[in-house]
Amino acid sequence: MTAPRCLYQTLAVVAACVMLAGPASRPAAAATDVSLLDLVETEFGYTTIFDQYQHVVAPQRLLDGARVGLVAYLRSRGIADPRVGMLHARPDGRGAVPAIEQQIGLAIQRYGARVDALALVYAAIGGEVAALRDPYSVFFTAAEVKGFSAAIDGTAFGGIGIQLAFDDAHKQWLADGVFDGSPAAKAGVLAGDTIAAVDGTNLTGLDNAHVQALIRGTIGTVAHLTIVRNGAPLAAPLAIARAAITAPDVTERLLPDGVGYVALRSFSLDAGTKVRDALLRLAKSGARAYVFDLRGDGGGYESAAVHVASAFIASGPIVANEGRDGKRRISPADGNAVPALPLAVLVDHDSASGAELVAGAVQDRHAGTLVGTRTFGKGVAQTMFALPDGSAIKLTTARYYTAGGRFIDRIGLEPDVVVEEPAGSEMGVPGHDPQLDRALALLVPSSV
Repeated sequence: MTAPRCLYQTLAVVAACVMLAGPASRPAAAATDVSLLDLVETEFGYTTIFDQYQHVVAPQRLLDGARVGLVAYLRSRGIADPRVGMLHARPDGRGAVPAIEQQIGLAIQRYGARVDALALVYAAIGGEVAALRDPYSVFFTAAEVKGFSAAIDGTAFGGIGIQLAFDDAHKQWLADGVFDGSPAAKAGVLAGDTIAAVDGTNLTGLDNAHVQALIRGTIGTVAHLTIVRNGAPLAAPLAIARAAITAPDVTERLLPDGVGYVALRSFSLDAGTKVRDALLRLAKSGARAYVFDLRGDGGGYESAAVHVASAFIASGPIVANEGRDGKRRISPADGNAVPALPLAVLVDHDSASGAELVAGAVQDRHAGTLVGTRTFGKGVAQTMFALPDGSAIKLTTARYYTAGGRFIDRIGLEPDVVVEEPAGSEMGVPGHDPQLDRALALLVPSSV
């Protein structure tokens, strides 16, 4: 099994669709047979949630979730009144897995070729995860794991070239940015467009991972996006052929008056190295201050966030994690800070998790000034647990505290200097980005 990795990743509310995840590739003849792998997956899924979730979970809660997942899957297969017995287990959890396995076996006996054994296993595990009612705990199929990892790690994937953002006020998904020359740009998608549906699937209520899974796919296949622009839907969905996309992870440039600008999209495993290298190149080019842009950055790997913060903080605590046992474990700076220069960090409502970890460390350790709007407010961390067939459970396993001991979940960070970003702003462009302009004024008063 792949070693678990702790994540600080923002996701919107998890919808019940996680229960309906499709099966992994397997021989057609085995679809209605319960294999040893199916049994292992069932047990691993249940015990991982029961043993690893940040809070103790009653076994009956997970069993009820498994039953809901099985019923939902059977209904999705056209079975109007699924017969799934009530599941019961002892308070210590003994007997829970056999009870789930029994209902999977009975469903196969009753419905035969109308069902798939692995899909039933996935439905049960997805139902258990959904029963946690945790917006950050998600069950991924093997294909979704690849897409999720590619998004964080910055590797190429089959996509259309947009950066997603969630409009919390209207509960809508937006094309927050469109990559130059991408299939989306060529098809006419504009930054700020609302993406209402993908291939006819309404995105309302879906979390980030599943929206990405709908948009991404095999290179050369076509995604049909229903777009709403300026409050009105376009006449027809846009047909966009997927291509190999590598999202830019770190961007850098030297602004007027010697201000080095670095923007970070997500906390991939090598984000710390990339940020340090960018800062050092800018310093070598004459930078005498830095603007570090974390707007729209939804997080990534915990270790990466610690390394990024360590570029600005020479020593001492960066973050503390508190697991199920209630003990706090401090992650210190890694000792590889770049030479200190005046620093402003840009944040907004879409700055979350790893971005908040870094911004909180900068604020608490007085390493720079936070500029922008209140951040998202995600103070819990997840770990990825891989299942044998490549699927995985992303499970909340800890809460984290900023370097100064603050717990910011559902609260966020209040910037030192609050500046709203009006519609029509061009992020990263001096004179067209009020938040950046304010940061420049703080660092180099004569610059604006």
